[in-house]
Amino acid sequence: MPFMHGSMPLRRTFFYLQQGKVKFRDNVNVFAMGFHKRPTEEQSGARDFVYWHWAQLQYHNPKVQLVKHADKVITPFARAYLNDGREVLFDLDGMKREEIEDTLAKTLGKTELVERREHLESIAKLNPADFGSKNERQCMCEVQGQHPCTGLLRAPKCMTGKQRWNHNLI
Repeated sequence: MPFMHGSMPLRRTFFYLQQGKVKFRDNVNVFAMGFHKRPTEEQSGARDFVYWHWAQLQYHNPKVQLVKHADKVITPFARAYLNDGREVLFDLDGMKREEIEDTLAKTLGKTELVERREHLESIAKLNPADFGSKNERQCMCEVQGQHPCTGLLRAPKCMTGKQRWNHNLI
C-alpha cells in the first residue's frame, strides 16, 4: 500500500493530532499562511511547518478558518485576522518550524492557565439530561410532561407488567 510509506502514516494518527501546541484564542477568526513549495534554505521552515503542523492546527481549532497560499508570495508569512478587524502579521523568513510554532503559540495561542480552566469547565459541565443525586434533577418524573413516579402515584395495571391482556398465549 503506497500510503503506508514515509511520514504519512504518522501524520494520520489521532495521537499525532493531539500533540499540537498551538490552540488559538477565541478572537482569532482566520489564519492565513503563505509559503513556497520549493523554497530556498532560509524559507524552508514555513513549508515544513505546514507539512507537519497544519493538520494539528485544524484539529485543535475547528472554528478558525485556515488558508494556505502556496507559491503566491515572495517571502513566507503568516497572518491572523481577529474578531475586531485587526490583523496580526508574522514574517517567517529564516525561521525554522519549531520557532514558528513557538511564536504562534506565544502570540496567538491560549495560555496554559486558560487551557486548564477550560478543561476543568468541560469536566464539570453538567448535562441537563442527566438524573441522580449529583445532578439538577433526582428523577425523570420531575420533568414536566413525563409520567409521575410510581412512588407518588399508582401506575395503571397495564403498565405494571403484572397483568396480561392475552391469557391464551401461554
